[in-house]
Amino acid sequence: MKNIFLIGDSIRFGAEGSDGYGIHVAQKLAGKANVYAPEENCRFAQYTLRYLHEWASKVDKDSIDIVHWNNGLWDTLRLFDDEPLTDIETYGVMLKRVYQRIRLLFPNAKVIFALSTAVIEQWAKPAFFRCNSEIREYNRKAREVMEELGVEVNDLYTVSAGFDPSFHSDWVHFGTEGCKVLADAVIKACFKDEE
Repeated sequence: MKNIFLIGDSIRFGAEGSDGYGIHVAQKLAGKANVYAPEENCRFAQYTLRYLHEWASKVDKDSIDIVHWNNGLWDTLRLFDDEPLTDIETYGVMLKRVYQRIRLLFPNAKVIFALSTAVIEQWAKPAFFRCNSEIREYNRKAREVMEELGVEVNDLYTVSAGFDPSFHSDWVHFGTEGCKVLADAVIKACFKDEE
């Protein structure tokens, strides 16, 4: 069986009103793969860099076959009409550093990077804001970095951008049906080599 390690923000982990896709990946792959993940929201790229070795210490690192990873929604977050939490150039640098840490900790794993998902801007509050145009910019930067590193990209933005609002639990997160569709996209990316 494959051993898969999921790294991601609350789209993976879940939030109030949202299961997160991680639980659905594990359920759908029961008997086919072992799915591991941190028991917390991995937040922004620098947070992931800081805590990744602690999360990795809870699994047999050498046995992990795939690391499916995302950072981005926290990095694009604008609090109180300020600039994004992480500027785009720093975001690119941090993605490279997280990738290097993944390679160090999970030496036998294939790495897949997931693009950040779309939001419903009109439901947002000005003091806690993200916009899709900026998410797309950061996703473009992530694609550039991953192309340079030779990392496969899972386009969860395109998957989520097509969702009806009923698939959302709030302006950022997804209800059970939305999470299940995202889980299917994650599973497809993880088993792409076997198609």
